[in-house]
Amino acid sequence: MPIEKREVHHKGHRVHRALSDTKDFIIILFVIIISLLFSSCSKEKILGTNDITYTVYYFHPTARCESCINIENFTKELITTKYTTPLAMKYVALNIEDKENEHFRKDFNLKFSSVVIVKSKKGETEKYKNLDSIWTYSENKFNFFNYTDREIQSFLK
Repeated sequence: MPIEKREVHHKGHRVHRALSDTKDFIIILFVIIISLLFSSCSKEKILGTNDITYTVYYFHPTARCESCINIENFTKELITTKYTTPLAMKYVALNIEDKENEHFRKDFNLKFSSVVIVKSKKGETEKYKNLDSIWTYSENKFNFFNYTDREIQSFLK
């Protein structure tokens, strides 16, 4: 190969290698930035809710009617489908007649089956709200979802 062609060939090869190295560098830099974002931004830090948890309780007696079962199913479905991200809200169903759960009657002033939203900070109840009108909507899933969702949104403000 003549000297001129060899020089052009070598220059072209160097340019190609430099572009390849730049592309590799950009990819590595991108991966590092994404990794840092995910490692330093947990859900709690993004929301500013460090040590804060939200739980929606469904309290029920041992014997339950169709409306009680609807309330449990509707509440569980709403929480597990709508409130999983970005704010993880736990759903917990508890039998209020079980000895270990009796304290909730006093804690949340419960008289009968109830849905209660609780905000806790570092494991201590900060505030709660009993959704008193759930019985009104226990036979209509759509209206139940609307009512419960409105109450949750209001509670979160």
